[in-house]
Amino acid sequence: MEGALSKALRAGRWIVFDDIDRASMEMLVLIADVLEALNSILSGDLVLTSRGDVEAIPRHPNFRLFACMNPATDVGKKDLPPHLSVLFTRIHVPPPDDNREALVAIIEQYLDGPLVLDVADLYTDFKKQATAREIVDGSLAPHYSMRTLTRALSFAVNTPLNLRRAVAEGWMMAFMMALDPPSIARVQPLLERHLGTHPAASFSIPPGPLPPLPSRLVLTPSVSRKLVDLSRAILARYPVLIQGPTSSGKTSAIEHLARTTGHRFVRINNHEHTDLQEYLGTHMTDQSGNLVFQEGLLVTAVRQGHWIVLDELNLAPTDVLEALNRLLDDNRELLIPETGEIVKPHPQFMLFATQNPPGLYAGRKVLSRAFRNRFLEVHFDDVPNDELETILCERCQIAPSYARKIVQVFEELRHRRQTSRVFESKHSFATLRDLFRWAERGAIGYEQLARDGYMLLAERARNEEDKVVIKEVLEGVMKVALTISQRSLV
Repeated sequence: MEGALSKALRAGRWIVFDDIDRASMEMLVLIADVLEALNSILSGDLVLTSRGDVEAIPRHPNFRLFACMNPATDVGKKDLPPHLSVLFTRIHVPPPDDNREALVAIIEQYLDGPLVLDVADLYTDFKKQATAREIVDGSLAPHYSMRTLTRALSFAVNTPLNLRRAVAEGWMMAFMMALDPPSIARVQPLLERHLGTHPAASFSIPPGPLPPLPSRLVLTPSVSRKLVDLSRAILARYPVLIQGPTSSGKTSAIEHLARTTGHRFVRINNHEHTDLQEYLGTHMTDQSGNLVFQEGLLVTAVRQGHWIVLDELNLAPTDVLEALNRLLDDNRELLIPETGEIVKPHPQFMLFATQNPPGLYAGRKVLSRAFRNRFLEVHFDDVPNDELETILCERCQIAPSYARKIVQVFEELRHRRQTSRVFESKHSFATLRDLFRWAERGAIGYEQLARDGYMLLAERARNEEDKVVIKEVLEGVMKVALTISQRSLV
């Protein structure tokens, strides 16, 4: 099968190797061979000896080859090998926002009047705060670029609100949802100074094809704020990356919105051994013995307009992240390498990803700024303990004193996970669903409550050290002594 390069060479198309520095060494060697052949042969024709060709592919006079890459200062980025770099004419493209005149010209594509300069000043102030690391998104300084700005302005001009109010809502979506609460408090006055208003709208999500289903999510104040942020991002139809600690409600909030608006909810749990075939699919034999292509979960979701959540994205292998690039970019398409098909997303398709902060949880890698910038980022804080107690009481119908003890155990286990190497295996830590199961067991007395907690949390742990820690925490919080038989510890 003829590839994109040889087709472009024959037909006179312009071809771009995007993020060429992320290509494998094998691919870089192949590209170098092609460039040397094109540069050394007077006619510019190309013979693909790697596939056994003896006849040259004629080079169309309009054929052009480009490559793009980010500077090697970002995570996962590297410089091209010298022998390949010299084959290109290198051009450095500075960011447009380095030039005030260019920045204003870009904003004028969306707005007019005095608001243009107000937005330019607002963007400049946000960039200064981020560069000085005075604001953070989780544990890192945010990275603002032209993509961030144009997303905010696109949202504003397509939102039926007063224009200044719409810009404030778009700014909240693109610039502020990734920030932690202290950082939001720091930049909130900037919106009021430059725009004269602040975001305070609620949003209605268009209904999906399925009948709405009830949700058991308890709408406490912090949960409601998270839902408003997600609704704002969903209306913009950009991929959403939610960063927050374990059990801060990242996946539950998405599932709640999907169920109540009639969208199918699909989830992929990532880990260091996640196979790309789970995303894209693979060839397999059917009942008749014929070889057929079985689509992966991501391909089906893209075709049919499902809402898909990629849990623990920063645990996924590099080849999985690379496969997502094309779908996350502005052209929004998914390539299936095994079939060569390019799939355009259904209008109702939404992609969400979640991750724990990489500096606080073992095994999590730092995603590159360029990759993260393809998402709208949302920061989720822990559910406050008083709200978590309220959620347990309302959802599970238990006494407030029992809810308080369960939350204390959960908080201590979460603290130990962040400060040591316990609970590193996939099945070793409690989620909010585990707390609900624990509370719904109907224990009478703290000893029974502690025993139920041990049976739920420790019995599934594969690491003996995890079981010991869980027992210690339960005994300390419940003020009881648990006598566990040897059989239950195995």
